[in-house]
Amino acid sequence: MRRRLACLVIAWGALFGPRVRAEEPRNEATTLRLDDVLSSVEQTFPLLQAAELERLSAGGDLLSAEGAFDVSWKTRGSITPVGYYESVRVESMFEKQTSLWGVSVFGGWKLGVGQFPIYDGRLQTLEYGELRAGVNVPIWRNGPIDRRRASLGRAELGQDIAELSIVEQRLQYRRAAAHRYWAWVAAGRRFEIAKNLLQNVEGRDTGLAARVEHGDLPRIERTDNARAIEQRKAQVALAQRGLEQASIELALFFRDGEGRPQPPPTERMPRNFPEPGPGAPLMELNDFSLALAARPEARRFELQLRQNQIELDWATNQLAPGIDLQLAGSQDIGRPLAARPDLSRPVFEVTLLLDIPIQTRLMRGRRDAASAMVTRSGLQQSFARDRIEADVRDAHSGLRGARDRIDAAKREVKLALELEQGERTRFEQGDSHLLIVNLREQQTVEAELREVDAFLDYYRAAADLKAARGE
Repeated sequence: MRRRLACLVIAWGALFGPRVRAEEPRNEATTLRLDDVLSSVEQTFPLLQAAELERLSAGGDLLSAEGAFDVSWKTRGSITPVGYYESVRVESMFEKQTSLWGVSVFGGWKLGVGQFPIYDGRLQTLEYGELRAGVNVPIWRNGPIDRRRASLGRAELGQDIAELSIVEQRLQYRRAAAHRYWAWVAAGRRFEIAKNLLQNVEGRDTGLAARVEHGDLPRIERTDNARAIEQRKAQVALAQRGLEQASIELALFFRDGEGRPQPPPTERMPRNFPEPGPGAPLMELNDFSLALAARPEARRFELQLRQNQIELDWATNQLAPGIDLQLAGSQDIGRPLAARPDLSRPVFEVTLLLDIPIQTRLMRGRRDAASAMVTRSGLQQSFARDRIEADVRDAHSGLRGARDRIDAAKREVKLALELEQGERTRFEQGDSHLLIVNLREQQTVEAELREVDAFLDYYRAAADLKAARGE
Protein backbone atom coordinates (compact mmCIF):
# COMPACT_ATOMS: atom_id res chain seq x y z
CA MET A 1 0.00 0.00 0.00
CA ARG A 2 2.80 2.35 0.88
CA ARG A 3 4.54 1.58 -2.43
CA ARG A 4 1.36 2.42 -4.35
CA LEU A 5 0.95 5.65 -2.43
CA ALA A 6 4.56 6.60 -3.16
CA CYS A 7 4.04 5.91 -6.87
CA LEU A 8 0.99 8.16 -6.89
CA VAL A 9 2.92 10.97 -5.23
CA ILE A 10 5.70 10.66 -7.78
CA ALA A 11 3.19 10.56 -10.63
CA TRP A 12 1.41 13.62 -9.20
CA GLY A 13 4.74 15.51 -9.13
CA ALA A 14 5.42 14.55 -12.74
CA LEU A 15 1.99 15.77 -13.75
CA PHE A 16 1.78 19.03 -11.91
CA GLY A 17 5.33 20.07 -11.06
CA PRO A 18 6.72 23.29 -12.52
CA ARG A 19 7.53 23.38 -16.23
CA VAL A 20 11.03 22.18 -17.00
CA ARG A 21 13.19 24.43 -19.12
CA ALA A 22 16.31 22.42 -19.75
CA GLU A 23 19.40 24.42 -20.53
CA GLU A 24 22.43 22.71 -21.99
CA PRO A 25 25.69 23.87 -20.38
CA ARG A 26 27.50 26.48 -22.46
CA ASN A 27 31.14 27.46 -22.36
CA GLU A 28 31.03 31.23 -22.69
CA ALA A 29 34.61 31.25 -23.99
CA THR A 30 33.61 29.21 -27.04
CA THR A 31 30.26 30.88 -27.68
CA LEU A 32 30.08 32.08 -31.26
CA ARG A 33 29.67 35.86 -31.31
CA LEU A 34 28.57 38.13 -34.11
CA ASP A 35 32.03 39.71 -34.16
CA ASP A 36 33.52 36.28 -34.91
CA VAL A 37 31.27 35.93 -37.94
CA LEU A 38 32.00 39.45 -39.19
CA SER A 39 35.73 38.86 -38.77
CA SER A 40 35.41 35.70 -40.85
CA VAL A 41 33.56 37.67 -43.54
CA GLU A 42 36.42 40.18 -43.73
CA GLN A 43 39.06 37.47 -44.01
CA THR A 44 37.57 34.60 -46.00
CA PHE A 45 34.24 35.52 -47.63
CA PRO A 46 34.80 34.78 -51.36
CA LEU A 47 32.41 37.40 -52.73
CA LEU A 48 34.18 40.11 -50.73
CA GLN A 49 37.50 38.85 -52.04
CA ALA A 50 36.03 39.00 -55.54
CA ALA A 51 34.91 42.57 -54.87
CA GLU A 52 38.48 43.46 -53.87
CA LEU A 53 39.56 42.48 -57.38
CA GLU A 54 37.61 45.46 -58.72
CA ARG A 55 40.46 47.58 -57.37
CA LEU A 56 42.95 45.67 -59.50
CA SER A 57 40.67 45.89 -62.52
CA ALA A 58 40.31 49.65 -62.12
CA GLY A 59 44.08 49.93 -61.73
CA GLY A 60 44.51 48.02 -64.98
CA ASP A 61 42.09 50.35 -66.76
CA LEU A 62 44.00 53.36 -65.45
CA LEU A 63 47.33 51.93 -66.59
CA SER A 64 45.84 51.25 -70.02
CA ALA A 65 44.55 54.83 -70.26
CA GLU A 66 47.96 56.18 -69.26
CA GLY A 67 49.49 53.98 -71.95
CA ALA A 68 47.83 56.16 -74.59
CA PHE A 69 50.52 58.75 -73.75
CA ASP A 70 53.42 56.34 -74.20
CA VAL A 71 56.17 57.17 -76.68
CA SER A 72 55.74 55.46 -80.03
CA TRP A 73 58.58 54.61 -82.42
CA LYS A 74 58.09 53.90 -86.10
CA THR A 75 60.77 52.99 -88.62
CA ARG A 76 60.39 52.40 -92.33
CA GLY A 77 62.95 51.50 -94.99
CA SER A 78 62.70 50.95 -98.73
CA ILE A 79 65.14 50.17 -101.54
CA THR A 80 64.74 50.64 -105.28
CA PRO A 81 67.61 48.50 -106.67
CA VAL A 82 66.41 48.41 -110.27
CA GLY A 83 64.78 51.24 -112.18
CA TYR A 84 65.37 54.66 -113.57
CA TYR A 85 65.67 56.14 -110.06
CA GLU A 86 67.72 53.79 -107.91
CA SER A 87 67.63 54.82 -104.26
CA VAL A 88 67.71 53.81 -100.61
CA ARG A 89 65.35 55.42 -98.07
CA VAL A 90 65.21 54.97 -94.30
CA GLU A 91 62.98 56.93 -91.92
CA SER A 92 62.71 56.57 -88.14
CA MET A 93 60.31 58.64 -86.02
CA PHE A 94 59.48 59.02 -82.31
CA GLU A 95 56.16 60.55 -81.28
CA LYS A 96 54.86 61.52 -77.84
CA GLN A 97 51.30 62.57 -77.03
CA THR A 98 51.02 64.97 -74.09
CA SER A 99 48.13 65.84 -71.77
CA LEU A 100 48.61 69.58 -72.41
CA TRP A 101 45.81 70.74 -74.75
CA GLY A 102 46.26 67.63 -76.89
CA VAL A 103 49.74 68.77 -78.01
CA SER A 104 51.99 66.07 -79.48
CA VAL A 105 55.70 66.30 -80.15
CA PHE A 106 57.73 64.29 -82.64
CA GLY A 107 61.30 63.88 -83.69
CA GLY A 108 63.28 61.57 -85.92
CA TRP A 109 65.86 60.94 -88.55
CA LYS A 110 65.66 60.05 -92.22
CA LEU A 111 68.17 59.10 -94.89
CA GLY A 112 67.60 59.28 -98.63
CA VAL A 113 70.46 58.47 -101.03
CA GLY A 114 70.45 57.71 -104.75
CA GLN A 115 68.51 59.16 -107.62
CA PHE A 116 65.12 60.82 -107.03
CA PRO A 117 62.76 62.51 -109.45
CA ILE A 118 62.57 66.25 -109.27
CA TYR A 119 59.11 66.15 -107.66
CA ASP A 120 60.41 63.88 -104.87
CA GLY A 121 63.40 66.01 -104.04
CA ARG A 122 62.35 66.17 -100.39
CA LEU A 123 63.31 62.51 -100.06
CA GLN A 124 66.96 63.23 -100.65
CA THR A 125 69.26 64.01 -97.72
CA LEU A 126 72.91 64.71 -97.12
CA GLU A 127 75.42 62.00 -96.31
CA TYR A 128 74.37 61.38 -92.72
CA GLY A 129 70.70 62.03 -93.18
CA GLU A 130 68.29 64.62 -91.82
CA LEU A 131 67.25 65.34 -88.24
CA ARG A 132 63.69 66.52 -87.82
CA ALA A 133 61.58 67.64 -84.81
CA GLY A 134 58.32 69.44 -84.33
CA VAL A 135 55.10 69.93 -82.44
CA ASN A 136 51.44 69.50 -83.42
CA VAL A 137 48.86 71.73 -81.72
CA PRO A 138 45.09 71.14 -82.12
CA ILE A 139 43.32 74.48 -82.04
CA TRP A 140 39.67 73.45 -81.75
CA ARG A 141 38.78 69.79 -82.10
CA ASN A 142 40.85 67.63 -79.69
CA GLY A 143 42.18 70.78 -78.01
CA PRO A 144 40.08 71.15 -74.83
CA ILE A 145 39.59 67.37 -74.71
CA ASP A 146 40.48 64.36 -76.81
CA ARG A 147 39.95 60.62 -76.63
CA ARG A 148 43.14 59.96 -74.66
CA ARG A 149 42.47 62.53 -71.96
CA ALA A 150 38.79 61.55 -71.76
CA SER A 151 39.71 57.90 -71.22
CA LEU A 152 42.31 58.88 -68.62
CA GLY A 153 39.81 61.04 -66.71
CA ARG A 154 37.23 58.27 -66.74
CA ALA A 155 39.81 55.73 -65.56
CA GLU A 156 40.90 57.94 -62.67
CA LEU A 157 37.29 58.29 -61.57
CA GLY A 158 36.89 54.55 -62.11
CA GLN A 159 39.41 53.87 -59.36
CA ASP A 160 37.35 55.85 -56.88
CA ILE A 161 34.19 54.10 -58.09
CA ALA A 162 35.84 50.71 -57.54
CA GLU A 163 36.75 51.66 -53.97
CA LEU A 164 33.18 52.78 -53.28
CA SER A 165 31.83 49.59 -54.82
CA ILE A 166 34.01 47.54 -52.48
CA VAL A 167 32.75 49.53 -49.48
CA GLU A 168 29.15 49.08 -50.64
CA GLN A 169 29.50 45.33 -51.03
CA ARG A 170 31.28 45.06 -47.68
CA LEU A 171 28.31 46.76 -46.01
CA GLN A 172 25.88 44.43 -47.77
CA TYR A 173 27.79 41.26 -46.87
CA ARG A 174 28.27 42.28 -43.23
CA ARG A 175 24.56 43.07 -42.98
CA ALA A 176 23.66 39.71 -44.54
CA ALA A 177 26.06 37.93 -42.18
CA ALA A 178 24.43 39.62 -39.17
CA HIS A 179 20.99 38.55 -40.41
CA ARG A 180 22.18 34.94 -40.80
CA TYR A 181 23.78 34.96 -37.37
CA TRP A 182 20.67 36.16 -35.55
CA ALA A 183 18.51 33.77 -37.59
CA TRP A 184 20.77 30.96 -36.34
CA VAL A 185 20.38 32.12 -32.73
CA ALA A 186 16.61 32.31 -33.19
CA ALA A 187 16.51 28.82 -34.72
CA GLY A 188 18.44 27.52 -31.71
CA ARG A 189 15.95 29.08 -29.32
CA ARG A 190 13.01 27.60 -31.25
CA PHE A 191 14.66 24.18 -31.07
CA GLU A 192 15.19 24.50 -27.30
CA ILE A 193 11.58 25.54 -26.78
CA ALA A 194 10.30 22.57 -28.81
CA LYS A 195 12.56 20.14 -26.93
CA ASN A 196 11.49 21.46 -23.53
CA LEU A 197 7.83 21.10 -24.46
CA LEU A 198 8.39 17.51 -25.62
CA GLN A 199 10.26 16.66 -22.40
CA ASN A 200 7.38 17.99 -20.30
CA VAL A 201 4.81 15.92 -22.17
CA GLU A 202 6.97 12.76 -22.12
CA GLY A 203 7.73 13.24 -18.44
CA ARG A 204 4.07 13.36 -17.54
CA ASP A 205 3.22 10.11 -19.39
CA THR A 206 4.47 7.91 -16.53
CA GLY A 207 2.30 9.68 -13.98
CA LEU A 208 -0.73 9.44 -16.26
CA ALA A 209 -0.12 5.72 -16.71
CA ALA A 210 -0.07 5.22 -12.93
CA ARG A 211 -3.29 7.18 -12.46
CA VAL A 212 -5.05 5.30 -15.26
CA GLU A 213 -3.91 1.99 -13.77
CA HIS A 214 -5.42 2.91 -10.40
CA GLY A 215 -8.64 4.17 -11.95
CA ASP A 216 -8.00 7.75 -10.96
CA LEU A 217 -8.10 8.97 -14.59
CA PRO A 218 -9.89 7.86 -17.75
CA ARG A 219 -7.68 6.03 -20.25
CA ILE A 220 -8.57 8.57 -22.93
CA GLU A 221 -6.52 11.18 -21.08
CA ARG A 222 -3.34 9.13 -21.55
CA THR A 223 -4.28 8.56 -25.19
CA ASP A 224 -4.57 12.31 -25.65
CA ASN A 225 -1.16 12.71 -24.04
CA ALA A 226 0.29 10.17 -26.48
CA ARG A 227 -1.16 12.21 -29.33
CA ALA A 228 0.43 15.33 -27.87
CA ILE A 229 3.80 13.53 -27.68
CA GLU A 230 3.70 12.67 -31.38
CA GLN A 231 2.61 16.19 -32.28
CA ARG A 232 5.47 17.71 -30.35
CA LYS A 233 7.96 15.23 -31.76
CA ALA A 234 6.98 16.60 -35.16
CA GLN A 235 7.50 20.13 -33.84
CA VAL A 236 10.97 19.17 -32.61
CA ALA A 237 11.82 17.67 -35.99
CA LEU A 238 10.64 20.83 -37.72
CA ALA A 239 12.62 23.01 -35.33
CA GLN A 240 15.70 20.85 -35.81
CA ARG A 241 15.38 21.20 -39.58
CA GLY A 242 15.14 24.97 -39.14
CA LEU A 243 18.27 24.97 -36.98
CA GLU A 244 20.22 22.88 -39.48
CA GLN A 245 19.13 25.14 -42.33
CA ALA A 246 20.12 28.27 -40.38
CA SER A 247 23.48 26.69 -39.55
CA ILE A 248 24.13 25.86 -43.21
CA GLU A 249 23.24 29.41 -44.27
CA LEU A 250 25.46 30.90 -41.56
CA ALA A 251 28.35 28.68 -42.72
CA LEU A 252 28.42 30.61 -46.00
CA PHE A 253 29.70 33.58 -43.99
CA PHE A 254 31.54 31.72 -41.22
CA ARG A 255 34.50 29.86 -42.71
CA ASP A 256 37.69 28.22 -41.55
CA GLY A 257 41.20 29.47 -42.29
CA GLU A 258 41.17 27.87 -45.73
CA GLY A 259 37.87 29.47 -46.69
CA ARG A 260 35.69 26.36 -46.36
CA PRO A 261 32.19 26.80 -44.89
CA GLN A 262 31.97 25.45 -41.34
CA PRO A 263 28.48 25.09 -39.87
CA PRO A 264 28.83 26.09 -36.20
CA PRO A 265 28.00 23.36 -33.67
CA THR A 266 25.10 23.85 -31.28
CA GLU A 267 27.63 23.91 -28.40
CA ARG A 268 28.66 27.36 -29.59
CA MET A 269 25.10 28.65 -29.57
CA PRO A 270 24.47 31.59 -27.21
CA ARG A 271 22.08 30.82 -24.38
CA ASN A 272 19.69 33.52 -25.54
CA PHE A 273 19.50 36.84 -27.28
CA PRO A 274 21.28 39.63 -25.42
CA GLU A 275 18.90 41.98 -23.71
CA PRO A 276 18.52 45.24 -25.65
CA GLY A 277 18.98 48.53 -23.90
CA PRO A 278 16.05 50.47 -22.46
CA GLY A 279 14.12 51.75 -25.44
CA ALA A 280 15.16 51.86 -29.10
CA PRO A 281 17.79 54.38 -30.28
CA LEU A 282 16.21 57.70 -31.18
CA MET A 283 16.54 59.04 -34.69
CA GLU A 284 18.61 62.21 -34.72
CA LEU A 285 18.61 65.03 -37.24
CA ASN A 286 22.19 64.37 -38.28
CA ASP A 287 21.51 60.69 -38.97
CA PHE A 288 20.70 61.53 -42.58
CA SER A 289 23.73 63.74 -43.15
CA LEU A 290 26.03 61.18 -41.54
CA ALA A 291 24.51 58.40 -43.62
CA LEU A 292 24.86 60.42 -46.83
CA ALA A 293 28.50 61.08 -46.01
CA ALA A 294 29.28 57.46 -45.11
CA ARG A 295 27.15 55.50 -47.57
CA PRO A 296 28.92 54.89 -50.89
CA GLU A 297 25.92 54.74 -53.24
CA ALA A 298 25.24 58.46 -53.72
CA ARG A 299 28.94 59.23 -54.08
CA ARG A 300 29.31 56.40 -56.61
CA PHE A 301 26.52 57.76 -58.79
CA GLU A 302 28.07 61.23 -58.53
CA LEU A 303 31.36 59.89 -59.89
CA GLN A 304 29.54 58.01 -62.64
CA LEU A 305 27.81 61.27 -63.56
CA ARG A 306 31.22 62.93 -63.85
CA GLN A 307 32.41 60.06 -66.05
CA ASN A 308 29.44 60.51 -68.35
CA GLN A 309 29.96 64.27 -68.37
CA ILE A 310 33.51 63.71 -69.61
CA GLU A 311 32.14 61.52 -72.39
CA LEU A 312 29.58 64.18 -73.27
CA ASP A 313 32.25 66.89 -73.39
CA TRP A 314 34.38 64.76 -75.71
CA ALA A 315 31.49 63.89 -78.06
CA THR A 316 30.45 67.55 -78.24
CA ASN A 317 34.01 68.62 -79.01
CA GLN A 318 34.23 66.11 -81.85
CA LEU A 319 31.49 68.02 -83.69
CA ALA A 320 33.81 71.03 -84.04
CA PRO A 321 36.08 71.57 -87.08
CA GLY A 322 39.58 70.21 -86.83
CA ILE A 323 42.19 72.96 -87.00
CA ASP A 324 45.72 71.71 -86.31
CA LEU A 325 48.84 73.86 -86.32
CA GLN A 326 52.12 72.03 -86.92
CA LEU A 327 55.54 73.58 -86.36
CA ALA A 328 58.57 71.58 -87.56
CA GLY A 329 62.26 72.14 -88.10
CA SER A 330 64.85 69.97 -89.88
CA GLN A 331 68.59 69.96 -90.50
CA ASP A 332 70.59 67.77 -92.88
CA ILE A 333 74.02 66.51 -91.79
CA GLY A 334 77.07 65.61 -93.89
CA ARG A 335 78.17 66.36 -97.43
CA PRO A 336 75.96 66.28 -100.50
CA LEU A 337 75.88 63.05 -102.46
CA ALA A 338 74.34 64.50 -105.63
CA ALA A 339 74.37 67.71 -107.59
CA ARG A 340 71.26 69.09 -105.94
CA PRO A 341 70.45 72.38 -104.23
CA ASP A 342 72.26 73.01 -100.95
CA LEU A 343 70.55 70.90 -98.26
CA SER A 344 72.79 72.01 -95.42
CA ARG A 345 70.62 74.99 -94.52
CA PRO A 346 68.11 74.49 -91.68
CA VAL A 347 64.44 74.37 -92.63
CA PHE A 348 61.50 75.60 -90.55
CA GLU A 349 57.92 74.74 -91.59
CA VAL A 350 54.52 75.95 -90.44
CA THR A 351 51.56 73.82 -91.50
CA LEU A 352 47.88 74.48 -90.93
CA LEU A 353 45.46 71.55 -91.35
CA LEU A 354 41.74 72.20 -91.64
CA ASP A 355 39.27 69.29 -91.30
CA ILE A 356 35.58 70.26 -91.49
CA PRO A 357 33.07 67.42 -91.05
CA ILE A 358 30.24 67.43 -93.59
CA GLN A 359 28.03 64.80 -91.97
CA THR A 360 28.19 64.40 -88.20
CA ARG A 361 25.68 61.68 -87.46
CA LEU A 362 28.27 59.49 -85.73
CA MET A 363 29.32 62.09 -83.19
CA ARG A 364 25.82 63.54 -82.79
CA GLY A 365 24.65 60.05 -81.90
CA ARG A 366 27.43 59.68 -79.34
CA ARG A 367 26.66 63.11 -77.91
CA ASP A 368 22.96 62.30 -77.51
CA ALA A 369 23.78 58.96 -75.87
CA ALA A 370 26.23 60.59 -73.47
CA SER A 371 23.72 63.32 -72.63
CA ALA A 372 21.12 60.67 -71.77
CA MET A 373 23.64 58.89 -69.54
CA VAL A 374 24.40 62.16 -67.71
CA THR A 375 20.69 62.68 -67.03
CA ARG A 376 20.32 59.06 -65.98
CA SER A 377 23.21 59.26 -63.51
CA GLY A 378 21.76 62.44 -62.01
CA LEU A 379 18.41 60.75 -61.44
CA GLN A 380 20.11 57.68 -59.95
CA GLN A 381 22.10 59.88 -57.60
CA SER A 382 18.94 61.67 -56.48
CA PHE A 383 17.14 58.39 -55.88
CA ALA A 384 20.15 56.99 -53.99
CA ARG A 385 19.92 59.91 -51.57
CA ASP A 386 16.20 59.24 -51.11
CA ARG A 387 16.92 55.54 -50.63
CA ILE A 388 19.50 56.25 -47.94
CA GLU A 389 17.09 58.47 -46.03
CA ALA A 390 14.35 55.85 -46.36
CA ASP A 391 16.70 53.11 -45.12
CA VAL A 392 17.56 55.11 -42.01
CA ARG A 393 13.89 55.85 -41.30
CA ASP A 394 12.86 52.24 -41.89
CA ALA A 395 15.60 50.84 -39.65
CA HIS A 396 14.60 53.16 -36.80
CA SER A 397 10.97 52.21 -37.31
CA GLY A 398 11.89 48.53 -37.24
CA LEU A 399 13.87 48.97 -34.02
CA ARG A 400 11.04 50.80 -32.28
CA GLY A 401 8.45 48.27 -33.40
CA ALA A 402 10.58 45.28 -32.41
CA ARG A 403 11.42 46.83 -29.03
CA ASP A 404 7.74 47.30 -28.26
CA ARG A 405 7.04 43.73 -29.38
CA ILE A 406 9.77 42.39 -27.10
CA ASP A 407 8.20 44.08 -24.06
CA ALA A 408 4.72 42.87 -25.03
CA ALA A 409 5.97 39.33 -25.73
CA LYS A 410 7.68 39.12 -22.33
CA ARG A 411 4.46 40.12 -20.60
CA GLU A 412 2.53 37.61 -22.73
CA VAL A 413 4.93 34.78 -21.81
CA LYS A 414 4.58 35.62 -18.12
CA LEU A 415 0.78 35.60 -18.31
CA ALA A 416 0.75 32.42 -20.40
CA LEU A 417 2.86 30.64 -17.79
CA GLU A 418 0.46 31.76 -15.05
CA LEU A 419 -2.50 30.48 -17.05
CA GLU A 420 -0.70 27.23 -17.74
CA GLN A 421 0.05 26.67 -14.05
CA GLY A 422 -3.49 27.65 -13.12
CA GLU A 423 -4.89 25.12 -15.58
CA ARG A 424 -2.67 22.45 -14.03
CA THR A 425 -4.13 23.27 -10.63
CA ARG A 426 -7.68 23.06 -11.99
CA PHE A 427 -6.85 19.70 -13.57
CA GLU A 428 -5.47 18.53 -10.23
CA GLN A 429 -8.77 19.49 -8.62
CA GLY A 430 -10.78 17.71 -11.30
CA ASP A 431 -12.16 20.91 -12.84
CA SER A 432 -10.31 20.67 -16.17
CA HIS A 433 -9.06 18.21 -18.74
CA LEU A 434 -5.64 17.32 -20.05
CA LEU A 435 -6.67 18.69 -23.45
CA ILE A 436 -7.01 22.17 -21.89
CA VAL A 437 -3.63 21.76 -20.17
CA ASN A 438 -2.07 20.87 -23.53
CA LEU A 439 -3.69 23.90 -25.13
CA ARG A 440 -2.33 26.16 -22.37
CA GLU A 441 1.14 24.71 -22.86
CA GLN A 442 0.88 25.26 -26.60
CA GLN A 443 -0.19 28.86 -26.01
CA THR A 444 2.87 29.37 -23.81
CA VAL A 445 5.09 27.96 -26.52
CA GLU A 446 3.52 30.23 -29.12
CA ALA A 447 4.10 33.21 -26.86
CA GLU A 448 7.75 32.19 -26.38
CA LEU A 449 8.14 31.83 -30.14
CA ARG A 450 6.69 35.31 -30.67
CA GLU A 451 9.22 36.58 -28.16
CA VAL A 452 11.99 34.93 -30.19
CA ASP A 453 10.65 36.50 -33.39
CA ALA A 454 10.58 39.93 -31.73
CA PHE A 455 14.21 39.57 -30.62
CA LEU A 456 15.18 38.40 -34.12
CA ASP A 457 13.47 41.37 -35.75
CA TYR A 458 15.11 43.74 -33.27
CA TYR A 459 18.65 42.59 -34.00
CA ARG A 460 17.99 42.41 -37.72
CA ALA A 461 16.79 46.02 -37.56
CA ALA A 462 19.92 46.91 -35.57
CA ALA A 463 22.04 45.44 -38.38
CA ASP A 464 19.94 47.32 -40.93
CA LEU A 465 20.51 50.58 -39.05
CA LYS A 466 24.27 50.08 -39.03
CA ALA A 467 24.22 49.39 -42.76
CA ALA A 468 21.89 52.34 -43.39
CA ARG A 469 24.33 54.61 -41.58
CA GLY A 470 27.25 53.16 -43.49
CA GLU A 471 28.90 51.92 -40.28
